[in-house]
Amino acid sequence: MAYIGSVRATSETNFVVLVYSLKAGERYKCRGMYDSDDMYGREEYCSAGTATADEDGYARFSGSTSGGKTVANVRQIKILTADAYGTTVISQGVSLSYTPSTPSVTTPSSISYSTSINSYNSTRITWGSVSGATSYVLERSINGGSFSQVYSGTATSYTDYGLNSSTTRVQYRVKAVNSGGSSSYKTGSTATVYYSKPNVAPTVPSSITVPSTVYGGRAFTVSWGKSTDSDGNLSGYKLEKSVNGGSTWTQIYQGSSTSTSVTLTFGEATQVMFRVRAYDSSSAHSGYKASGTSTVVNNKVPTAPQSITVPLNIYGGKTAVVTWTAATDSDGNLSGYILERSVNSGTYTQIYKGANKSYSDNITKGWNTVQYRVCAYDSYNEKGAYKTAQVRNIINNELPVITTNSTNLGLKTGAFSFSYTVSDQESNKLTVVEKINGVQKKSFTATSGSTYTFQITQQEFICILNGTNTLSITVTDTDSGVTTKNITFQKQENEIAFTLKTPFETDAEASVGIMNVVRQIPEGADFIIEACNNAYDTSPTWEDVTRFVREGRNFILLNEQKTASKWGFSFRVTVTRNTATGEIYISSVGGNFK
Repeated sequence: MAYIGSVRATSETNFVVLVYSLKAGERYKCRGMYDSDDMYGREEYCSAGTATADEDGYARFSGSTSGGKTVANVRQIKILTADAYGTTVISQGVSLSYTPSTPSVTTPSSISYSTSINSYNSTRITWGSVSGATSYVLERSINGGSFSQVYSGTATSYTDYGLNSSTTRVQYRVKAVNSGGSSSYKTGSTATVYYSKPNVAPTVPSSITVPSTVYGGRAFTVSWGKSTDSDGNLSGYKLEKSVNGGSTWTQIYQGSSTSTSVTLTFGEATQVMFRVRAYDSSSAHSGYKASGTSTVVNNKVPTAPQSITVPLNIYGGKTAVVTWTAATDSDGNLSGYILERSVNSGTYTQIYKGANKSYSDNITKGWNTVQYRVCAYDSYNEKGAYKTAQVRNIINNELPVITTNSTNLGLKTGAFSFSYTVSDQESNKLTVVEKINGVQKKSFTATSGSTYTFQITQQEFICILNGTNTLSITVTDTDSGVTTKNITFQKQENEIAFTLKTPFETDAEASVGIMNVVRQIPEGADFIIEACNNAYDTSPTWEDVTRFVREGRNFILLNEQKTASKWGFSFRVTVTRNTATGEIYISSVGGNFK
């Protein structure tokens, strides 16, 4: 027969039942019956659980009351089999009570924590200290659940890191402990828990880029690397400048771009620094990213040249000379000019840079149009405004061809001529101009493929000066294509000698005369004036009258003979250069005789 041994209360709501002489290995149920039925006459009971009897027939059951009942309300214990029928094995009336022992320490006087807690952060709980306590036990209830221990130790505070985004409310309680036992709990208020991740400032911009040299009064670009923001609320950047080495800073830009155009007032500074930082929608700022110091050059660019001149007619396969006027520079550091060319309305390309104000450009045959522009630059390589010429149409015309045996005819001593041929691929009508030392000799219409003669008469040769002389042939076709060929020759005359072509006829022999010769005869040259009164003779009698001409006096002719049928007066002039240098000429000869 089974026996119920001790039934002992372990707390106001818990009890322990020890049963023996049960059938080893069998499972049994334990029920505690309360001292009153419910309002419907039904028995109320609490369960003490299920246990299996050990090999000695012993089983231990632990029960707890519910519904506001305590162990003092339990009047009977029943042991039942654990099968589906629940047959009562044994029952026994009991009388239970629980008297807690008086603790040897008092309850903490206070417990404190925030009643509104962000579960993203830690929570600090503090409580009053208790004299004689050797430790404290802190327990926590989450979302109205049962309390569980979170701390045991000697401190009177604890930081709780155990809350998370699923926590909506929390409550803490604490008790003091010593060797004699523990106090009752000091329970705090229920705190509301929310979850809010704090805003994190953006990162510092990764870089900042500023030209090492900038110019007062002219725009330049400051750029910087992007920042990142773990909250995803990056709003933009703030850029500041300092013109006094970083002593003070002035904000000059705010926005979402990673670059901005900056213009320093002319003369504002000689050096400048920049720094940039990011900011987010919560007004949190990153640290600064600072640039180095940039030199500020307060240099004014040159003016544009006043004008640019381009030939009206430009030919493919030829050169075109472009000229321009000077620019000015108020800083006095003008260095030169840059000439650029646009072909067929394309982009401009630099073709010249230097101090000259003209340039001979090679024109490629096949271009349709060409346009030029020029600007000045200074010692800082800063360019002024452009002066742009009008568009010119290219004449892609095969130029006329002039063919000669030689372009240097060597030394000439009198009248001469040479032949040349003119031809043109597109046109049979050509205009030819012949010139002697730049002076036009003649102009005529020529036929392509024909040969012509350039003739220098004796009279023309006499008028040509000593030295190298140039004969030019210029041929123009119907498309305004022009070709010029120059042919040179040398003249080296050391003597001038001339006389009257027809003597003056006289009735008798001339006996007295006077002559005036306008001349330039340098030192070292020979100058001889001769006169005769029998000029119609085969061999006239020439008498030297140089001394009289030089002195401006009358001279007397001594000849009284003639072989011709009549008398005639004439003169002849002879000049020999010898070693003299400089210009020699006789511009006029005049006089009288009787």
